[in-house]
This record gives sequence, C-alpha cells and structure tokens, in this order.
Amino acid sequence: MTFLMKLCTLAVNVLCLPLHLMEAVGLYQLYKRVFPICLYRIAITYNKKMHDKKKELFRSLPEFNKPGGQLTLLEIGCGTGTNFEFYPPGCKVICTDPNPHFQKYLTKAMAENDHLKFESFVVASGEDMGSVEDESVDVVVCTLVLCSVNDVPQTLREAHRILRPGGAFFFLEHVVADPSTWSYFFQHVLQPAWYYFGDGCQATRETWKHLEAAGFSELKMRHIEAPLIFIIKPHIVGYALPDGQIADNNPSEPLRLSEKKMKCFLVKLCRLLCSVLTLPLLLMELTGLYGLYKRLFPLLAYNITFSYNDKMHKTKRELFRNVGKFANADGTLRLLEIGCGSGANFKFYPYGCTVICTDPNPHFQQYLRRNMAANTHLTYEDFIVVSAEDMKDVRDESVDVVVCTLVLCSVRNVLRVLREVHRILKPGGAFYFLEHVVSDSSTWTYFFQHVFEPVWYYLGDGCMITRATWKDLEAAGFSELHLKHIEAPEVTTVIRPHIMGYSIK
Repeated sequence: MTFLMKLCTLAVNVLCLPLHLMEAVGLYQLYKRVFPICLYRIAITYNKKMHDKKKELFRSLPEFNKPGGQLTLLEIGCGTGTNFEFYPPGCKVICTDPNPHFQKYLTKAMAENDHLKFESFVVASGEDMGSVEDESVDVVVCTLVLCSVNDVPQTLREAHRILRPGGAFFFLEHVVADPSTWSYFFQHVLQPAWYYFGDGCQATRETWKHLEAAGFSELKMRHIEAPLIFIIKPHIVGYALPDGQIADNNPSEPLRLSEKKMKCFLVKLCRLLCSVLTLPLLLMELTGLYGLYKRLFPLLAYNITFSYNDKMHKTKRELFRNVGKFANADGTLRLLEIGCGSGANFKFYPYGCTVICTDPNPHFQQYLRRNMAANTHLTYEDFIVVSAEDMKDVRDESVDVVVCTLVLCSVRNVLRVLREVHRILKPGGAFYFLEHVVSDSSTWTYFFQHVFEPVWYYLGDGCMITRATWKDLEAAGFSELHLKHIEAPEVTTVIRPHIMGYSIK
C-alpha cells in the first residue's frame, strides 16, 4: 500500500506540474479571486452538515466573557463568515483573513447576523496579526484554517499573544486520517491537487500535535468523524486555555513573501524531479527486488557507523553518562535498544548492564555479534527481530531503560513506537534518544532535505529526513522530557540537525 500510495502521489504531482508553474509565475493569484466564490457555496453545505458540531463547540463561548464586559472575539481566517450565527448576542467580532476578496461575502454575512457587533476586518495572515494588540481579546476562533497556514506553531503563538489571561482558543479542523485507512491513502495521493483547489489546504496535517505542543495550560480536544467527503472526514474539535507565553522556536527574521513562494516552488519542482528519478527504485520495491538491498544495508550501516561514532563520540558520552542512575536498588539494569543495528552504542552502556537488542532487519545479526564480542562488560539477553511499533514479545513494565538512536526517522508510526516504549518501561524508567530531524524552514538544509528525501528514503532503508520528531516526543505523554536541539559535527548536511535527550515515564 505504501508503494502504491507513493506511485499514485507521484503521478498526481506530475499532473499538477502546470499548477506548480502557474504558482511560480504568479498566475495562481487569479484563483484567489475565484476561491471566495467557491468557498461561499461550499460553506453553506458544510454548515448544514456540521451545524450540531458547531453549536456544541461554541455554546460555551459566553463563559469566557470578562466580568461586566462585552465578549470580544477574533476569528482567524473568517472567510465568508459562516461561524457568525453561532456566536452569542452582543459579541464584538474582529475578523481577519489574508484574502481581501472575501470582504463582499463577509459584508453579507455581517448584515444577516445583526445580533453581533462587528469591529473590523483585518487583512492579515494567521502568522502575523501585528495590528492586533497583546491580550486584547477574550476568544480566538479558528475553523478550517490551520490546514492552510504556512506555520501552525507561529499561528498558535499569535493566538496566545492576543488572548487575554483567562481567554480561550476554539478550533475545528480537519486532520490526517489513521494510517491504516483508505482515507489516509487518498489524502496523500490527492494532496498535490487538493493543495491548489483548497488555496493551500493540506489534508495530511497532524494538527493535534501542534496544539499539544503549543504550551496551553489546558487543552480540551477530541477526534471526530465528520459527515463529509472522505478526504476531510477526520476532524479535531475543542478549545485551549493559555498560560504564559509560548516560546518562539524560530527567532530568525522571516523571509519575504515572494522569496518564500519561490523557495516553496523550487522545493516542489526539484523534489518532483528527484521523485521521477527514483521511479526505478519504486518499481524495484513493488517487484520485491528492493528486498535484496535489505541484505546489503547492514554491511553499509556497519561501515558508516564507525565514522558516525567517531564524530558523535562526545555527544553520545554526554547522552549516556547518567544511564546508570536508573538501575534498580540491587544494582541491576535492564536496557532495551530499539533498532540496535550493528551495536554501535554498546561501548557507551554502563558495566554489568543487561542488554536486549531489537531490530526489524535480521541481517544485522552477524555484525551485532561482532560488537557483542568486543563489549564484554555487558550481558546480552536476547536479539529479537521485531518492528518498533509492535514489540509484543517484550513484557509490560519489564525494562529500566529504552534506547533509540537514528531509528525514529525510519519507523512507520512514531507515536505508536513511543506508546510501545511507554508500555515496556517500568514506572520511573527512562527513554534515551538521539535522532536527526528536519532543519529550520529558513535554511538551505531544509531545502535539500525535502528535495533529496525521495532518494534518501531508499538509500537509508526507509529513512525520512524531514521529520519533526521532537513534536511526537512532546505529545507522547511522558512525565518529564529533557530535550535539546544540536548541530551534529562534521556529518552530512542533510542529517546535521539533531535532537538528543531522555524522557521519564
């Protein structure tokens, strides 16, 4: 199914090449004039089908009115004003949208909802609402908007900034489906075309992860199945309460809009060309010939690991120096390594530690035995051929420490792996990680990561170099998370950005 999805997505991407070119030369801007007309008609149907959901969501809005005052509400990406009918009488509404061509339909919606007081319509993106003062509104509303903003965390920081203490952020957003469903398949296949039809809409976003990582003091959220077309059927709905300021993880000066668009176009075009070049590899995967590479990969990884370990020796020593503190009262320590590969981490584990090795590739075993023989200070319990998402052979709460280095980049489902880690760890146990991650979007490293990923995926036996793995760790539900971003010394540019640290169950 993964191969078929990639092949179909590639085909749709090729068909969308004229649209990519239209966007690059500026002709796509004409659609921004037409889009409000389309959305106005679609929104009527959407509102009918989602009427009960919206009514339930917005019924608690009056609770966030400041004592003795008028409820001030700001809606991000107000569009045609389809939410107005659900707002409480007397509410003061500030409307924002980056598309000025919505104003005609917005004015009509304002006239039809005279129970509200409309303060202003601000043409602004969700990421930069600089004209709105800090802590000036009681409620921020965002429905079907986080799917199309360029930077979800920045939009949430802006929402946090303009909300007064005690205010609330209400949301209703479509999200990516479960990977086991056909909805997930079609969301990814049709995404290139859907992006243009929906004026930048991304049907494959895991928006709940951004909300969980946004630093709200309280998050009330649930996943629902909306009675809509399959591609936008999975939704999240709820509200969040702010507490303090959200740290700005991207302090660098943002690129000008024209530069952003050009860079985005170049990424898409170069990635598309790179994907076309990997078509023979896709066919090899379909016919099963790629399975031969899985026999060769352990040999390559074994040799590459020597160089990586030399360059990352100090980093690994720093990471693993306090593993011993998670030993039991009798001094024993059971450690399980996910994706152990050739055993490159063994030299960093404490004396007398009992190690359980797991890896989905059985062909690593001969290289693993070499490192076992070279590290006699450890006791080796077992080598289990199993995927990290399903370690059913390992009992619940049976290990003191789990280690995972350069593995979460290639698993199919990071959150499922983290749930498995949580399951097998004893209470108070620790999960140690060292992973390469996606670079900051303003860098050329980010550009090359996205361009070369189709090739890198096959070279690295499923390795994804564009994952923001720290978001999954932040959303995994550990009681403590000690994480820092580093630039790995002297390693290949596309895997230079790393995260390292540990979390406690």
